[in-house]
Formats: sequence, C-alpha cells, structure tokens
Amino acid sequence: MYVFHNVSINKSEAWAGVYTVKDCYPVQEKYTRNSSMTTSTRFFDLQLGISDPGVFTPPSTCQSARPGKMSEGC
Repeated sequence: MYVFHNVSINKSEAWAGVYTVKDCYPVQEKYTRNSSMTTSTRFFDLQLGISDPGVFTPPSTCQSARPGKMSEGC
C-alpha cells in the first residue's frame, strides 16, 4: 500500500489517502477540516475499466441547453 498523509491543503485542512501498490487503486481517503469535521471514504469491489461509458453522455435535454448567467442568490 502507498500511504500519502499530512498533505495540507491549507492551514485548516488536511487530506490523507491509501492506495494499492499495483495499479494505484484507492483504498481509503480521509479529509479533515478545522480539526472538527472529518470525512472518511473507503472503496470496495473496484474493477478495472468502465463497464458502461454511456454514463458520461449528457441526457438529450442537455444537448439544446444554452449557457446563462445565474442569479445573485445562487
């Protein structure tokens, strides 16, 4: 396993990750913010490749969308 730790994003945030040596698959990641909030993610049953590349194709309704400016409250 490769372990990357104490990778500071800034003074109040930190990230750590554990990856397999072969193929660099993620095993676990941990993100800490202000020492009060921690998010931990573990990965299971990973498989090489993308079984359905179509999941990256936007829906047909998005094909005709036009860019626009968001309102101030968004």
